[in-house]
Amino acid sequence: MYLSNRAEILEEESRVFAHSVTQCELHHHDAHECLWVVKGRIRVQVMDEIFALQEGDVLFINKALPHATQSTEEDNLVLCLQHHFVGVALDSRPVKAWSLVQQNMFPKIKQLMAHLWWEQHYKTDYWQQAQTSLLAQLGLLFSRYFPVTSVNKIDSMESTLLINDLLRQITLRYQEHISLSLLAEERGLSEAYLSRYFKAKVGETFLRYLTLYRLEKSLSDLAQKPKKTISDIALDHGFPSVKAFNMAFRREYDCTPTAFRLKRESVNLVDIGQAYAGVDVVLLKQRIMPWLDKQFLYL
Repeated sequence: MYLSNRAEILEEESRVFAHSVTQCELHHHDAHECLWVVKGRIRVQVMDEIFALQEGDVLFINKALPHATQSTEEDNLVLCLQHHFVGVALDSRPVKAWSLVQQNMFPKIKQLMAHLWWEQHYKTDYWQQAQTSLLAQLGLLFSRYFPVTSVNKIDSMESTLLINDLLRQITLRYQEHISLSLLAEERGLSEAYLSRYFKAKVGETFLRYLTLYRLEKSLSDLAQKPKKTISDIALDHGFPSVKAFNMAFRREYDCTPTAFRLKRESVNLVDIGQAYAGVDVVLLKQRIMPWLDKQFLYL
């Protein structure tokens, strides 16, 4: 699990950012995610499905679903929106599988995402009100034209409910002493079965995924609360000791929590994990310019 920019560390409500994907392991967000491949090709895994996306493609990822991204070309550029759309559930399907009505909405989706990036990048007068309006339009479009289909089989539906339940427990209880054996007991399942099931669905063991989630959530405290001790941050995010926190942090991010805290002010794109590379903003603007409605560019 890797974070892409300071907006994610600071846990802003909406995140619109461009990045060049190298490889990002399975992770989940408490928000929906929309990916627009502006240049190149990438591979996206959502649960146990693999999507090969090429330039121009858009993919939706429902909130809380584990997903991973990987480049198939070194040179790629992806525009990403993360936002919790209330009451919205989205299917992850390639554009070619969209209905004709949905495909007619394709230009509007790109236009809204382009304007969201533009507003957040330039932050001109009333940009936050503009962003709220754009997100509302996108949310209405999703609700009206992209409802979740009900084609899943009963067994796959039950399987999806179980993995969503387990991920929700991690989200809600990661600060507590939580274990796979405890969750198995609460659900009347064997620990061995739940362990195999979790690894098959997520691609990581339960313990490693929980550790990665705890580390990711700890970054906001390291960045925002300079007076809070490392040991307090460790205990507040579910680690049994500061030693365990330091060891896990160094193993995953190749630096200590203290070192990360010292360099946080100068970080624009978080380099821990090397999940994302820098972005050519000039190229990005050239690529999204055709989708911008010029009369609404308040500069």
